Amino acid sequence: MAKYVETVIEDTPRGKIARVTVDNQRKLNILNSTIIAELNDAFTDLDANPEIAVVVLTGAGSKSFVGGADVSEMVGLDPASARSFITNLHHLCHKVRYLHAPVIARVNGYALGAGMELAASCDMIIACKSATFAMPEVRIGIPSVIDAALLPRILGVGLARDLVLTARTLSATEAATAGLVQRLTEDDALDAETNTAVDEILASGRHAIQNQKRLCNDWENNSLAAGIQLGIEAFAQSYETDEPKTMMEAFINRDR
Repeated sequence: MAKYVETVIEDTPRGKIARVTVDNQRKLNILNSTIIAELNDAFTDLDANPEIAVVVLTGAGSKSFVGGADVSEMVGLDPASARSFITNLHHLCHKVRYLHAPVIARVNGYALGAGMELAASCDMIIACKSATFAMPEVRIGIPSVIDAALLPRILGVGLARDLVLTARTLSATEAATAGLVQRLTEDDALDAETNTAVDEILASGRHAIQNQKRLCNDWENNSLAAGIQLGIEAFAQSYETDEPKTMMEAFINRDR
């Protein structure tokens, strides 16, 4: 049984909602090897469940989403164990990014280092105004690595270099202006805004959403021409299920 990661699955007529919470509140929900392994297991299980329609990832409490990786563990690493530690963390980010269902990062406080990378690996970030983002690794003698490579694409090269070279903190408002945060809310409205996004996703076809997420990744990982061709294939494959027919007929008949 997981000690630090809780997964709660809610049934709805449109599919299942999974809410994954990192609970290491005493240490601002920082990630050590145990928690990384628990999160990897949680997302492996979610990806194996085709009925999962949307996932919400957050940190327990009101202070921190994920406050980074555990420095007290990293201080004892050697080159071999460092490679293993960071590879396992990348595997987690990869599983989040390529999960068949959309993953919403509910950022309720600090998203630092590994926490910012984990949030950036999600499909959408919803943050409260008191949230903060930073890549402070250089302050403890290591570079920002693995899925920090997403940041130039999201923020632009200039701001990404600024953050990883200076370790300065980005406010939630700045993060929203830069395009990292998609929805910014008052602290007491974070759950309501997150649930609104969940409902909006559930209102669409589950297969269509899965195809769309896959295409979003394809667009980023392929040339324009290849991305267009993959879209043609995805459009055709949509008709391998009855979802388009059912939803289109409901649309046509909505006012009758």
